[in-house]
Amino acid sequence: MALEVYLVRHGKTVFNTTGRLQGWSDSPLTPEGRRVAERLGRGLAERGIRFDAAFSSTAPRAAETARIILEHSRQNELALTQLPDLREYCFGGFEGELSSRLHQILTASLGLPDTDAWLQAYRQADHHLLAETVAALDELQLAETENQFVGRLQNGMAEVAARSRQAGRVLVVSHGMAITALLKSIDFNIIEYRSLENASVSRLVHDQSGWRIEGIGDTSLLAAE
Repeated sequence: MALEVYLVRHGKTVFNTTGRLQGWSDSPLTPEGRRVAERLGRGLAERGIRFDAAFSSTAPRAAETARIILEHSRQNELALTQLPDLREYCFGGFEGELSSRLHQILTASLGLPDTDAWLQAYRQADHHLLAETVAALDELQLAETENQFVGRLQNGMAEVAARSRQAGRVLVVSHGMAITALLKSIDFNIIEYRSLENASVSRLVHDQSGWRIEGIGDTSLLAAE
């Protein structure tokens, strides 16, 4: 008997569109972001996929995405449980900064020739290079280290498992960096450090032996436009 988790990245937001960091801060879903969440909900309904419980981070963008999915999959009766430990990475004093500007800062701090070199180093690193570098540079000392970030997410997923039936299927809506960090904590080599697409589905299974990954970043469940 096992618990199956549909781990979904929230729909596209204003900050996604304008290229700004939104970790623990937030911006609203765009019309495109709402539509893709609707498409996922309809796609789930078309396939008869039903959930026994639904969870999201406490970020409004994640909670709204979850509610749209439930509405359009005709599962409005499910209560949505919001868990703070499922939030995105905290960028501390860099919250709201342009992503391109942060990449420039990180490139310079590591003495790399350009941002392409930084992105390659980050994606292929043997640890969460972005989290560790941002935490070291944050003058407010609010940005999370890798251990803080990953440990929090693992606590969040443990709470999902504890609040769910041992055998069932649950929806969990979280964030790009968070989902990648969770996947790498289960199988480090299964994905590079990069965010999956908005409203994509990664499937996890939890049983007595722990977590295992059944699928990553699946967009085939989206209904047609």
